[in-house]
Amino acid sequence: MNKRIVLIALVALALVALAGCAAPTPTPVPPTAVPPPTAAPQPTKAPEPTKAPEPTKAPAATTAPTAAPPTAAPKPAVRTKANPGETITFFHFGDVTGPYAGITTPLVSGFNDAVKYYNDKGGIRGAKLAIEWADTGGKLENAISTYNRFREKKPLIMFMYGSPETEALRDRLIEDKIPAVTAGVSGKGLYPPGYAFAEVPIYSDQFGLFVDWLVANWAKVKPTKGQNTDVPRISVLTWDTAYGKGALTAESQAYAEKKGVKIVGQELFAQGAPDVTTQILAAKKSGANVLYTNTLAHGPAQILKDAVSLGVRDEFMIAGNNWALDLSMMALAKDAAEGFYGPLPNYWYDDANQAGIKLVEEQFKANNRKPAEHSVGYLLSFAFVDAISQVMEKTIDRVGFDALTGVAIQETLAGMSELKALDGVMVLQYGADKRSPSKARIVQIQKGKFVALTDWLVAPDLRPK
Repeated sequence: MNKRIVLIALVALALVALAGCAAPTPTPVPPTAVPPPTAAPQPTKAPEPTKAPEPTKAPAATTAPTAAPPTAAPKPAVRTKANPGETITFFHFGDVTGPYAGITTPLVSGFNDAVKYYNDKGGIRGAKLAIEWADTGGKLENAISTYNRFREKKPLIMFMYGSPETEALRDRLIEDKIPAVTAGVSGKGLYPPGYAFAEVPIYSDQFGLFVDWLVANWAKVKPTKGQNTDVPRISVLTWDTAYGKGALTAESQAYAEKKGVKIVGQELFAQGAPDVTTQILAAKKSGANVLYTNTLAHGPAQILKDAVSLGVRDEFMIAGNNWALDLSMMALAKDAAEGFYGPLPNYWYDDANQAGIKLVEEQFKANNRKPAEHSVGYLLSFAFVDAISQVMEKTIDRVGFDALTGVAIQETLAGMSELKALDGVMVLQYGADKRSPSKARIVQIQKGKFVALTDWLVAPDLRPK
């Protein structure tokens, strides 16, 4: 047993020795390189202290520094009440001894009575109205001389009555900055727009309005006798003056022909001519069935009477502008005036219930005026003093008495859209480029009265180009 144990131990030892000889030499494990020690981190530097920014420099001044504006002293109130003894003078001139006397004499009477009436009511914002007047005798040289004399007195406004002086003084009024209202309303005196303002529509516009109505009503109003009554054929019989030739212009003739009306001629005659039969026969020969005149008083009266004496009154419709529609014409023409037509831009004495007509009638009687002055001149002159009194008041309220000038009055007139004179006896419309009213009614003389055939119409704008 013991022998077996020893034998086993010897065998084991031999095996161990054999194993040790046969096993390969183990590969030495390379030593792991020891990394160099990490350098200690450098201490963080304290940040540089932040510098305060440089103050922003004010930009170099290009101009001196603006001083603080001083507090404005309150402006004194505009003076709109006249001082004691203060006056406003209306300057006017016209013909009371020449060919226009039949219209102008009543114009002057109406002017005087209107100024008296407004003075009795306290004037214009307390200022009394004064008048300076001169008779020109119907001569242009006298009108220009009068203007030169009046302008030296620095007028705030002037009133004129004839087309020749309106045309001649148009540029002078602009140069001298004197506004003027005028009854002489040829287009050349009013346009291009300046300091002259028309009391009624310019004559070319009136003619255009008559043409409008004539075309629309031809079938009802054309002559009962005569030739060529298919369309209106007009011959203009008129004075050889600026006023007389104011209706038929290049603009109004082109307008009439565009509307289908034939203008067959223009026959001229002298103011005060005692016979116009030659002109009427020439118009008949040209094929006219309508005679239109831009004359007044004895002008239309002579045409009407001579048409009757020639036996051709029924062959023509006869018409004229607003100044032809007057009692002076009817007094001269008598029964021949029956049926006369024309545009009337104002109410008439027959419109007895109209407030302005009532006032004018009261003043006419209060001033003991003669029946011959009961005319278009008296009525429109009274209306225009009322209109300019309103314009003056508007101007004073706007600029004050101390700044009341012709320029300020012109600005008021040119800035108006509509102004009713004498509660609407006439309605004025002006504007920056407009110098005459536009509204009128077509009337006819029937048994000695002006009978309105239309409501208020607006005339075409036929101002000169």
